[in-house]
Amino acid sequence: MYYTFDIGRFLIRLGRTLFGFFGRMKSDVSSLQILFSLLKDHNVMVDQILSYSAEDCEDELTILAFLDLTDANIDMEKLIEEIDKTKIFKVFEVIKPVSEGFIIDTLSAPIVAGKNRVIIFRDLGYRQLLIEIRKLFGTGGEALLYHVGFNMGLGFAKLHREVADKIGINDPAMIYQKVSCRAFQWAGFGRKEVIEFSPKQAIIHVYDSFECEIGCPSVRPYSQLIRGLISGTLAELFNSAFNVTEDLCIAKGDPFCRFKVIRR
Repeated sequence: MYYTFDIGRFLIRLGRTLFGFFGRMKSDVSSLQILFSLLKDHNVMVDQILSYSAEDCEDELTILAFLDLTDANIDMEKLIEEIDKTKIFKVFEVIKPVSEGFIIDTLSAPIVAGKNRVIIFRDLGYRQLLIEIRKLFGTGGEALLYHVGFNMGLGFAKLHREVADKIGINDPAMIYQKVSCRAFQWAGFGRKEVIEFSPKQAIIHVYDSFECEIGCPSVRPYSQLIRGLISGTLAELFNSAFNVTEDLCIAKGDPFCRFKVIRR
């Protein structure tokens, strides 16, 4: 079973009293117990909470939370005082609503994944980017998308190899299946399933391709960016060239996208 994941960091709750905070606390269960016990005592609803432990500071937990104080027995100023008295936070910054019923994270900048900067690109944005490149440049645009995808794959594979080194995986095929395919899904590109993988050829299925879902309806396979991404990732990991073709595609009504890989 697979589930959608909302990365959030904003709320629209018209008519509600919203409050948010960014904080860093000691990474232990007792600190969290104190925080949630305090919120429970004051009938504060937790609308959204994200937390993580940074790689360079594993003993600290970073928390971003949005709370609903509409039915609480305490106001925002007093709640801040109560939280401050607990002394559980090393850093504590308040996020106030932009307007009544609307709050958004205004403290996190830049956004990173590990040590690498990331951006959030909604489908309304990347849809137009991919479609307009094809519309303006035709087959030249498709070639451009493949070239961009290939070079993205080269760069991503370097990161995948770094992760693999840390967990003791050296075999390129295993790096691709254990790291690259998982990272592909983590990034929201779709979901990869390796059906066949040998030194000379492979068959890869991609479900819910973010690129091909915008190409419906199509009479032919639509992928260029992801096709290039697969080719570039494999080229970097194996230090070899690969031909990657797509014969099944959700853009033309197939249940998934199928890529056939042949090592040159």
